[in-house]
Amino acid sequence: MDLTIRPCTADEMERYGEILAYVFAENDTDAIQRELQATRPEWTHCAFDNDRMVGTMGVIPFTMQLNGRPVDVGGVTGVGTLPEHRRKGVLRQIMTTGLEAMRERGQSMAILWASMGAIYQRFGYGLSAAYVRYEFDPRSARLERGPVPGGACTLLSRPDAEPILHDVHQRFVEPRNLPLHRSDYFWDSLLRERENKRRYIVVYRNQAGVATGHAVYTTEESGSGPGPSQVLSVKDFIACDVDAFAGLWQYLCAHDLVKSITMQGCVAEDDPAPDLLAEPRILNRWTGDAIWLRIVDLERALAARPYGAAGTLVFKIAEDSECPWNEGTWKLETDGTNATIERSPGPAQLVMPINSLASLVTGFRSATYLERIGRIESADRAALKTADALFATEFRPFLPDEF
Repeated sequence: MDLTIRPCTADEMERYGEILAYVFAENDTDAIQRELQATRPEWTHCAFDNDRMVGTMGVIPFTMQLNGRPVDVGGVTGVGTLPEHRRKGVLRQIMTTGLEAMRERGQSMAILWASMGAIYQRFGYGLSAAYVRYEFDPRSARLERGPVPGGACTLLSRPDAEPILHDVHQRFVEPRNLPLHRSDYFWDSLLRERENKRRYIVVYRNQAGVATGHAVYTTEESGSGPGPSQVLSVKDFIACDVDAFAGLWQYLCAHDLVKSITMQGCVAEDDPAPDLLAEPRILNRWTGDAIWLRIVDLERALAARPYGAAGTLVFKIAEDSECPWNEGTWKLETDGTNATIERSPGPAQLVMPINSLASLVTGFRSATYLERIGRIESADRAALKTADALFATEFRPFLPDEF
């Protein structure tokens, strides 16, 4: 098999969409068109057997906030291979070419939502954020602790709300860890009505009249028995502080005809609800894997983020077959705000695979935990504590936007 890896042309994007529809069993043609609108031909990396496209991958350029600082990353999407070409190294060639291109573009990390985590761990991706889901009866979800909200919620139309939402989201993102800076495409995907379901937008303003939170949601009837029969599904929930959180929560729970509220993927792992409710079990909280991250350019990625403390750490990446420039022993020095990363003769205090570094650099896992489960080797127990302090983040990793 004579494979060529290259970007699609504009004329080949229809074929790109056909492969995605087949691989992901997507029968909604509108969904495929939205995927094609989000991915430019020059952002694709596709495998051609002679002139026939047999494998696909897109890389959307994003700005992601990493522990309070913006970094350029590649959002990997649309990964698929036709069944007759699977298990022949097609995806590895696509992925390796894509990672090399990301490095050249200055995208120090790659991120993705995985259809199967097992696929991407083979290519150096490490789990870097959790997915959280709530499903609860609002009649039992009154907040028992925390501040009494001093502001008020207002239901707004999309034209009136959209500039406010952009501003609130930007202020929410700035200090946090892993959220994306939303493009117009993301906002349209969030706010556009579909399947005959109206999207409602509520904005919370604090006592000073400043907008500090918003929620986007749908409602629908579910059942015909007596009593509340509606389901309220929250699509976006942004609160810059606990006052805004309490105000929005109180608003959502004030719908008398709603029997169930679902919040799926729009709340962070460190969401305050479990600690502010009298009975957190009513949330029926479920967690799973969310974002998988791949260190593309170790030197640039580690220099990009601020750290939890000042210190020095020497560590080794023994092997990285897709990004061999990451291999070797490195010395990280930081004053907490700025960092330098350079090659070191060693000896290494910690040795880890590139997957573990992904979980560490995002603050998703601590070095102590990774060593305990055999994902980091340590010759220096004190170095684990140093790494824990350095890679600590103020907020848990949280990336609610799917792509």
